[in-house]
Amino acid sequence: MSFISELRNRHVFRAAFAYMVVSWLLVQVADLLLEAFAVPPWVFRSFIVLLAIGFPVALILSWFFEMTTAGLVRSADLPKMEAELNAFRRYLNPIIISMLSAAVILFAIDKFGWINGPMEETPAIASKQHYSVAVLPFVNRSGYAESAYFVDGIHDDLLTMLAKIKALSVTSRTSVMRYRDSTKSIPEISAELGVNYILEGGVQRDGDQIRVNAQLIDTRHDDHVWAETFDRELSTESVFAIQSSIARAIAAALNAELTSSDEHILDDIPTESLAAYDSYLLGRQGLLGFSPESYEAAVEHFETAIALDQSFAGAYAGLCQAHLGLYQYSSNIGYFNTAQTACDEALKIEADRTEVHIALGTLYRHHGDYQQAEDEQRQALASEPQNVEAMIELGTALALQNKLREAEKTFLQAEKLQPEHWPVHDALFGFYRQNDDQPKRYELAVKHALRVVELNPKNASAWNNLGTAYHSLQQFDAAEAAWDRVLELEPTRSAYTNRGLQYFYEGRYADSAEMQTKAIELAPDDHRAWGRLAESYRAMGGNWEKQNAAYLTAIDLAEHMLQINDQDWRTSGMLATYYANTGQHEKAKTIAAASLENSTRNPEALLYAALVYLATGEQELTLSTLEEMVERDDSYRNYAVQEPDFKALKGNERFDRLVTTEQ
Repeated sequence: MSFISELRNRHVFRAAFAYMVVSWLLVQVADLLLEAFAVPPWVFRSFIVLLAIGFPVALILSWFFEMTTAGLVRSADLPKMEAELNAFRRYLNPIIISMLSAAVILFAIDKFGWINGPMEETPAIASKQHYSVAVLPFVNRSGYAESAYFVDGIHDDLLTMLAKIKALSVTSRTSVMRYRDSTKSIPEISAELGVNYILEGGVQRDGDQIRVNAQLIDTRHDDHVWAETFDRELSTESVFAIQSSIARAIAAALNAELTSSDEHILDDIPTESLAAYDSYLLGRQGLLGFSPESYEAAVEHFETAIALDQSFAGAYAGLCQAHLGLYQYSSNIGYFNTAQTACDEALKIEADRTEVHIALGTLYRHHGDYQQAEDEQRQALASEPQNVEAMIELGTALALQNKLREAEKTFLQAEKLQPEHWPVHDALFGFYRQNDDQPKRYELAVKHALRVVELNPKNASAWNNLGTAYHSLQQFDAAEAAWDRVLELEPTRSAYTNRGLQYFYEGRYADSAEMQTKAIELAPDDHRAWGRLAESYRAMGGNWEKQNAAYLTAIDLAEHMLQINDQDWRTSGMLATYYANTGQHEKAKTIAAASLENSTRNPEALLYAALVYLATGEQELTLSTLEEMVERDDSYRNYAVQEPDFKALKGNERFDRLVTTEQ
């Protein structure tokens, strides 16, 4: 008998075939499971090596042993067990056919159904399983620091361009910037970011020449998928052509299909002026600073870009965003009006540009047109489903319309896409602290405020928000410590106002007035600081002229704010208290009623209304309003205890029961 015949008789070929099929199935399952749990690539490689080592072992065993219904039997004993062997063989072929069928089904799922199959998440999130990409900060190879902004701009534009491709899921700029100059390995970075591919590269700008090199790495196998170097004469056309080429090459390397809208995005050149593009990049860097100083710098750069190219829609959208940032910090209405003018110009030039939709939606939100704000952000997300900035703005617009669960879902979707992006956690803090109504909202606010501090520890606003979150949980020592940190890092209007409120509730009215005065120095157009200053003077006594002047200033500023956004129930509620304490009682009650209606009787609005009713001498209405406030949010009981005006109610049975009930 020939050797081949003996191999056939001993079913070695069948064993080899079965081993390969089972091994292939195991490799496919391991690839999916190890990827889902972000296991380092060496584990997968080791698994394949073990399977390869096991192959000759399986062949040797199949020569000496045969699988039967009685288990493994030596081949020499088979003639004695012919009946059992025949019975087993009747089942063997169906078993092999079943394994083959499973292999075909798994291949079909992997090839056609896994990526595009039905999932509860958005298509952008679903595609993340195979096409998740992180673009690491590009290296500045120019040899001088002045080119850093240009290199960062190229990186940002490429990142944004890739994020617009619907088949890709791209990690945010905020998440990847911490790896600038990092000594961590590519597998370590990919595991931390949870991505399958990493793009790294560098930019060299020398006179009128530019060189960009880039390489794409498959982090699961630590393999280079694609690499190329681009040498061009420096111009906006060449810069965007390089970015487009890189994006197309990455899509091709990943077999990611480009839609017609993707192709349009990759062909887009927003300006023909290289100098305008330079200024635009500097302006965008300013927007990322999230501070009055950085917004002011951004304004200058965007205005320069517009002067060089008056048809540059992106520069107008950036100018709108920068002025809205300044308006949010200062409450200066002039900033809002300038932002509106810039957004109008951007809309005239290129109405369907994503950044124009985002800027316009943000403007509408500040204006109180929450439905229009929602519509603009939805249009932005229609063209860029993974745009986290648009998601944050959409969630905010939904929350302001009291669509709380839809808002939360949108914020959490943004967090899932970009878990290291601190503005997402800042937005979640604001939602849970100011809008949500679920019982654990303040604990969740603290959780996300802590995450912001962790990701951005030198940001004064982050520490201020953390203090506010702790205060809502009545953890006053922790709140004080967080606000101390704010004043160490960068004194802000909100930090001084919050510290002033702390002193006010402690009965330190002179110290409170000092803090509010410092807040006014930083933000003279903010009615809140003026109102708190007036209350401090009133509580001190003997400062009627200063008290009245501060209230009148607060009234004027708050009225102007409501001309911009008449749906701003917080401003309305505080304005009602200003009117009540200047003797304008009927106007105060009318405005308090509007605040209650617009807020759907939010506990904070109920607090302002109770103060108004107390000032107008309506004790019964004051008590019922306070009772409703505490019923809606028990943490507000503390305001009934601390607010000096409510001390006049002590001795009233209902009030005493309200402030002494166990929490």
